[in-house]
Amino acid sequence: MVSTALAADAEPPECPVCLCPFDAASAVPRVLPCGHSLCGPCIAALPPASAAAAASIRCPLCSQCVPFSRALGPSSLPKNLALIALLPSPSPSRAPAAAAAAAPPPLPLPLHAAHSRLLSRFRHAVLPESACPIRSAPATDRLALGSLDSDLGAPWFCTRGRPVSLLPIDTKGGVCTLEHEAAFYRPSYTARVLCAVSALSDAAREELAGLITASARLARQVCRVYGVWMGSDAATLWMVSEWHPNDLPLLLEEEGINGEKMVARIGAVAMEMCEAIMGLHREGLVLGCLGLDCFSVDRFGHCLLDLNKAMELGRMVRAGDKSSNVGAFVAPEVVEVLDDTPQMKDCDFGGLVGCRSDVWSLGCVLVTLLTELEPLSAITASCLSYDPKDRPEIADVWKCIRDSLMNSGKNALAPDDDLAAEKSFRCLLLGKLSAMFVESRAVLDGKMQSSRGSDDSHSNQEDAYTGGCTDNGETDFSEKDDPQSGAAFKSATLLAHRDCVTGLAIGGEFLFSCSYDKTINVWSLKDFSHVQSLKGHEHKITAIVAVSNDNWSLCISGDSGSGIFVWHVDSSLKEEPLTKWYDHNDWIYRGVHSLAVSGTGYLYTGSRDKSIKAWSLEDYTLRCTMTGHKSTVSCLAVASGILYSGSWDGTIRSWWLTDHTPMSVLEDDVPGNIAPVLSISTESNFVVSSYENGYLKVWKNDVLIKSDKLQNGAVYAVRLSGQWLYTGGWDKVINIQELLEDKSEVELRDVASITCDSIITSLLSWDERLIVGLSNRDIKVNSVFIFQSFVCSFSISPIPKIVGSFAYFMIF
Repeated sequence: MVSTALAADAEPPECPVCLCPFDAASAVPRVLPCGHSLCGPCIAALPPASAAAAASIRCPLCSQCVPFSRALGPSSLPKNLALIALLPSPSPSRAPAAAAAAAPPPLPLPLHAAHSRLLSRFRHAVLPESACPIRSAPATDRLALGSLDSDLGAPWFCTRGRPVSLLPIDTKGGVCTLEHEAAFYRPSYTARVLCAVSALSDAAREELAGLITASARLARQVCRVYGVWMGSDAATLWMVSEWHPNDLPLLLEEEGINGEKMVARIGAVAMEMCEAIMGLHREGLVLGCLGLDCFSVDRFGHCLLDLNKAMELGRMVRAGDKSSNVGAFVAPEVVEVLDDTPQMKDCDFGGLVGCRSDVWSLGCVLVTLLTELEPLSAITASCLSYDPKDRPEIADVWKCIRDSLMNSGKNALAPDDDLAAEKSFRCLLLGKLSAMFVESRAVLDGKMQSSRGSDDSHSNQEDAYTGGCTDNGETDFSEKDDPQSGAAFKSATLLAHRDCVTGLAIGGEFLFSCSYDKTINVWSLKDFSHVQSLKGHEHKITAIVAVSNDNWSLCISGDSGSGIFVWHVDSSLKEEPLTKWYDHNDWIYRGVHSLAVSGTGYLYTGSRDKSIKAWSLEDYTLRCTMTGHKSTVSCLAVASGILYSGSWDGTIRSWWLTDHTPMSVLEDDVPGNIAPVLSISTESNFVVSSYENGYLKVWKNDVLIKSDKLQNGAVYAVRLSGQWLYTGGWDKVINIQELLEDKSEVELRDVASITCDSIITSLLSWDERLIVGLSNRDIKVNSVFIFQSFVCSFSISPIPKIVGSFAYFMIF
């Protein structure tokens, strides 16, 4: 590589924003996606491009909006190597002192890495700290009232002073208790809230997310649940909801309204009650208990269901308060479930609890309202039937009330085909949120016994309790995070190697596999039968790649002795290599670790000597040597005219295929995240890399946008095929994830996982098949069929936004 240096009297390059000279320590030149270079502190100080695009900044030179992850900081952007090469070298004596003086003080991390996945789901459900709906510390087991202390923008759009109700959520002391927190990590407000959310059980988190999402979609039917909030001093997590001070009885007791006007008003209120409960049922939620106080009236006179009050009422019922004292109406079958300790613990409700349980509770509420509406006495009585099957649907009750108000004379129940009676429901009364702060179980209307005790209120996060989710037949895939869990999978096993499988490649109609046993096995892609074995290597084969056209297929392999073999595979089944040569190096650095081919007619090899060599596929001569890595080049990938190389030095370098010049360096400067790169996969403008410390990193347009710890051990293989990402390694588990892209945000959603018998060393996706190489010499071929159905992202917006698709994997 040609090195360039400034003259002794020349001025070093400087940042165009702060006009401070660049240096290699505190003011590293970073390249924005628009092409301009700024120093790291200036990039960190740039404000968001807009309130709606918090994950982007605007370049001060060209005013272009570019993506930028504030959680990862300027280190996620590539360095400008050309400017760094122009920087003067500091004198050896002053270098340590200058570096120590220029080192910035440690900054508090905005979010712990373990909660990055929670942030992507609850990013619109965490109220800002400035909202401060309560100023004093109320009782942490009761519903509290307050008002917002500041204006809230998108997605809440609330003005200062709006009344809210706050329901405490028992996180069982789930505050941030990170190691060396006082010395190295001071959690931000968002980090504290997400830490409290992560302390909840899986069922409680699902209930919380379901309530927030359902309330946003059911605008003007239920009181909006804005999200969660936590005070600066207290560790209590609060669920903040819209609150209206006018109760339903006040609307009915208004002076000057009687006779027909009162009947009309009661009928309108009853219809709005039915609409609110029907909306919850469409969202898969069942209340389980209901009371007249659960409804409130807004300033326009509309009846709304207050979910916070309903949850508070459920807690009173679960605590053993008599329904006559708290005004709760609980269906007989729900009382039976509450009274059965084994059913509650195993969450086996036998199909008893469903949407018709709320019909009984609604019937009791209607009795208190509809005493003046004699035409509705028949349907009200049917709502109170002991057998749930004899109760009408909520839609039928709504139609009967409507017909009585319109004087149509149609009192018969009208059929309704829209309600998903066989849908899977989650009962809030039987869920984890209602079980919080419960210390005893007593008698409810003579049927609820005290045998349940107080263990349910202190069940830990790993409890198998599913939060009152009942299934009456049909499965709702959009609610399952791991659709393959518990299923039995069948796969074909290819046996021919005698040692660890180290690589897989496909060329023409053949599958090639290499191993430490110094052989290459050729398999037919038609029936995966064994075609032949290629022998000739004297050392362990470490890498393999295939090249094919309409007439022939070439298999190229490299071994630990720096041997490079080219095999011609055709119907003649020749076992001798077409040609071979050795990359002569010092014996300490010999060995080919990675191979890649390009459409420009070059073979690229990565070796232990830290270099990348380009060989012509026409005459197999060395054309170029690329240097820059500081350790073994472990993996290579070619995409869109660019060669990507990963190394044990923890960096990924990109090179132009046209002239083999360096392009950029992809690295993560966060302490503790530097580890050897083991595998690279590219697709479109994405680069996915796996590391020895179990991390997985996603780069888009040379910008780091995702960094997650995927496994406890090394991730040896990664494969990005379209929107599906496959990873496997030391943990013997293949993780299947979906890469979701929404404007400037990218999210990895877990879809499925496959447990293997041995360490996964290589992965290959081809024609709806997943081919897996294992360290126990086996090769597994799984047929993967993907059935897609659109699902909605977790959003507070009343209009759900489709950001991706849900995949149900059937693997044979």
